[in-house]
Amino acid sequence: MKNAGARGGNRWLSKAALARCLPLDIGPRERERRLYRFLSNPRMTPEAMIPLHVVLACGLGLSTRAPLILDQTTIRGIETLLIGLVFSGRVLPVAFSCFTNDQIRKSRNVLEHALILAVMACFPPELRPVLVIDRGYARISLLIQLRRAGIPYVIRAKSNVMVYLSGKPKALGRLRVKPGKMKRYKVLYHSTEKEPLDLIVFLGKGYQETWYLLVPRDTPMTSKEIVDVYARRMSIEQGFRDWKTHLGVRGMVFKGDDPASRLARLLTAFSLTYLLCLALGASKESEAVMAFVEILRRTPRHGITRTLSSLSIGILRLSLPKFASKAFLEIFTISGFITSGKGVVSYCLSP
Repeated sequence: MKNAGARGGNRWLSKAALARCLPLDIGPRERERRLYRFLSNPRMTPEAMIPLHVVLACGLGLSTRAPLILDQTTIRGIETLLIGLVFSGRVLPVAFSCFTNDQIRKSRNVLEHALILAVMACFPPELRPVLVIDRGYARISLLIQLRRAGIPYVIRAKSNVMVYLSGKPKALGRLRVKPGKMKRYKVLYHSTEKEPLDLIVFLGKGYQETWYLLVPRDTPMTSKEIVDVYARRMSIEQGFRDWKTHLGVRGMVFKGDDPASRLARLLTAFSLTYLLCLALGASKESEAVMAFVEILRRTPRHGITRTLSSLSIGILRLSLPKFASKAFLEIFTISGFITSGKGVVSYCLSP
């Protein structure tokens, strides 16, 4: 690739290095100014592009509920909320919002709820995705808001949380199961609100901690389906690692009046690239690349012998001369496919 290897020796990315990679027939200083104008453009609002991201990832013709994961990370002091669609061991970003603590006027809970509603509004009510959330979000106000909005969810609670089981308060940590087993209870959550929920207690074989999973009382999912959905939550942690390490975002430093908005605009552009790389790494053509570069594990880890992720395969397809020309041609095919409203997921599943 003509502009490959722009990151520094610590594998971090800088704005100057990013500007040098812009495919523009202008000088380096002009490319840097073009990048800064994009990052400072107040008309570029990432939150307004949420419907577009949903269509690019999921398509317009969904027939089943797909799990979405909500989580938060910090990039150089800037808090970043991300909602992504589980896909090929990673997440396809469909919405994110960046902010700093000094920008919060009321509560970050308002931002979280607004982002969730913005995403769920893109789906028909009967096909709203299951929202998978970790322990840090298990507050009663959010659960009530999700129930009133008709949003299905699976949320993990801490072991010291009190619930009402058969009318008596009980700490979740006192509910135990044998490894590999699960139990389901009907409980009331919160001492004042008494929110009716189903509780699934699960301890996987080799797990150090028991999972206490809460779902709405009327959920049609079985206990095994609930556990399987939550088990995919770690995909978003892999996604954060991809952004910070593989793409080098952890090295970006934003200064000025509104650094969070600049980061959000950059992530908007990166998310489109990330989508294409994941599609390249998960499509049928990636099998030839895996056979050429991947060294499988002798001993499976969690039942898997693969060592390279879909993102790594996609990047290798673009960087290795043996596969690059075909990969760039496929990008045009993917672009035409997803802009027709079919989504990256449909592309990778199609023959």
